[in-house]
Amino acid sequence: MISSFLKTKKNIQLRLVIGLNQVDKLVENGWNERLNAPTKEAERAIQRRSEDIINKLAKYSQISSSYLEYYSALKCYRLLPLLSKIIRNAHAGFKLDNVRPTDPFDLADFEVKEFVQQEREKRIRNQEQKNDSRNELFDEMKKILSFEELELIRNKLTEEYAHPPRVAVLGKTGVGKTTTINNVFNAKLKTSHTVVGTTEAQVKNFELSTGGTLSVIDLPGYGRSISEDKEYEKIYQDIIPSCDLLFLVIQANSKDLADDQEMILKVKQWLEDSPTPQH
Repeated sequence: MISSFLKTKKNIQLRLVIGLNQVDKLVENGWNERLNAPTKEAERAIQRRSEDIINKLAKYSQISSSYLEYYSALKCYRLLPLLSKIIRNAHAGFKLDNVRPTDPFDLADFEVKEFVQQEREKRIRNQEQKNDSRNELFDEMKKILSFEELELIRNKLTEEYAHPPRVAVLGKTGVGKTTTINNVFNAKLKTSHTVVGTTEAQVKNFELSTGGTLSVIDLPGYGRSISEDKEYEKIYQDIIPSCDLLFLVIQANSKDLADDQEMILKVKQWLEDSPTPQH
C-alpha cells in the first residue's frame, strides 16, 4: 500500500515551471547588441552553465529537469522554449498555445530587424502553400468519433476556455518577474491590479496579443526575512492550488541559491497535494 502511494506521488505531473532568468549575465562581454543575441562562444558557455545549475537544482529537489528552463526576459532570449514548457506543464495549457512571446529581433538594429521580417514573410508564404488541408485532422476525427463524443469534446473545451488561464509567479524581489510576464506572454496590462488577501499579492489581468485574457498572480517575494517568509507562505498555500501553473523565477547568476532550493521543495509538496486546480 505504501509503495503504491509513493508511486502515485512520484508520477504526478506538477503544474510547475522553474525559470532561470538573466542568463545573459552569466558571461561577460558575450552579447552582440546589434543582433541582440549571444556570440556563439558565449551561447555555448551560457548553455553549459545553465544546464549545470538546472541539474543541481533538479537533483537537490528530486524533480525532473524538464520542469526547468533558462532564458533572459530583458533580452527576450529563449522565450519560445520557455513558453513551450509553460504550455506543456500548465493545466489546460492549450489555452496558451497561440501566444507568441516578444520577438528578440525587436531589440536588434533596424537593418537586422527588417532583414529578419523579410525572411519570415518568405517562409510563411512557402508554408501556406504546403498547408492547404489544415482541417484534415478534424475530418479524420469525425470518422472515428460519434456525434455525441465530438459534442462532449467541444463542451469540455468551451468550459475550459471560459476560465482565463491563471498563472502564479513567484520569486525573490528584483528577479525579473514583471519583465518575464510582459515578454513571455507579449501581454499588456488590461486593468489595474486588485488585492488578494493582503497588499502583497496582486492579481493582474493582461490582454494577450493573440486575443483573450491572462490572469497573473504576482506573489510576494521571499528571502528577505524569516518572519516575512512564514507570513508569505500562508498566502502561497492559499493561492497556488487555484492556479493552472506556478512559475518560479530564479536569478541564474545568483551566488546563493539556498532560498530557491528550499522554495522548490515547498512548492513541489503543495502542488503534489493539489494535482489539479481548485477553481
